[in-house]
Amino acid sequence: MNKKRKDTIKKVVSWSLTGLAVLFMGWYIYKNRDILNLLRTLHVGDIILIAILQPINIIIGGVINKLIIDSIDQKIKLSDSLMLQFANNFVNRFIAQGGAVYRSAYLKTQFDFPISKFLASIGGVYIINLMANATIGIFLVIFFYLTANIFNIYMLGLFLALLFGMITLLLIKPKFQSERWFFKKLTQVVNGWYQIKGDRILIIKMFGLSAISLINASLIVFIAYRALDVDIQFMNSFFYSTISSLSNIINLTPGGLGINEAILMFSSDVIGVSSEVILLGSLMLRAISMITTFSIGGISYMILNYRLQKTGKSREATVEEEEELF
Repeated sequence: MNKKRKDTIKKVVSWSLTGLAVLFMGWYIYKNRDILNLLRTLHVGDIILIAILQPINIIIGGVINKLIIDSIDQKIKLSDSLMLQFANNFVNRFIAQGGAVYRSAYLKTQFDFPISKFLASIGGVYIINLMANATIGIFLVIFFYLTANIFNIYMLGLFLALLFGMITLLLIKPKFQSERWFFKKLTQVVNGWYQIKGDRILIIKMFGLSAISLINASLIVFIAYRALDVDIQFMNSFFYSTISSLSNIINLTPGGLGINEAILMFSSDVIGVSSEVILLGSLMLRAISMITTFSIGGISYMILNYRLQKTGKSREATVEEEEELF
């Protein structure tokens, strides 16, 4: 199958899934339209506070990427790394995984940062984030069982499988000959980890920043659902944020639309919030995040895109990134 046809199939699948997700969520909200009354409890102050907190996680992502790039290749300006992360978030709203392609193209043309090292940086982040989230997820599932007698065996099984899988990859460096997408991705993740695992200080910093990001995300969820007059506890919002991050693994739709909501609604018993309210809250958070996406993200994208166009190589670089990444 040629590259053009594969790209077309991926786009059709991605947008088809997005369309189905939008239709399902619209239907679900309509069937439970009484929950829309919760929006009346929202105050402008709540929206502003959430809008201020949301960019913090994007900034943390930019700092982590800078630390990795500085470690495995060369130093880049913090401002460049932050703008790249905001632009990444902006592009991902329209094209699934498009942000990674854009970041890679920019780093290659502006800093001569090799694709192989870019993939290594992504792989390293995946390993650390998945291990951290899986460990925290297991702890929280056990916590809710002991304190509230609430237990979701499927979520426990998922977290255990992720943790076991990551530990296996750390102990045994597998080599896959298959060119299939899944095995290519797995190889990238493993190579990325082995590239940075010797730098213990870097790993500690990444773990610390990832933890801060998760706590900030939990605070956002806590504020959002409290604003909707839902009596959610902070530990429940902590679990919400932990499982929400799993949607990054299954990045099939722009911004993970529908995937994230499905995972959260499936875990509504542990979160302690009804599935319809979870859906409303998730969509509300997406709507507020658009403030950052189209302001800071849009401006960052325009600035970086102007730099790319000045080099005269942006399109060629982007095509190469797509071939390597996908």
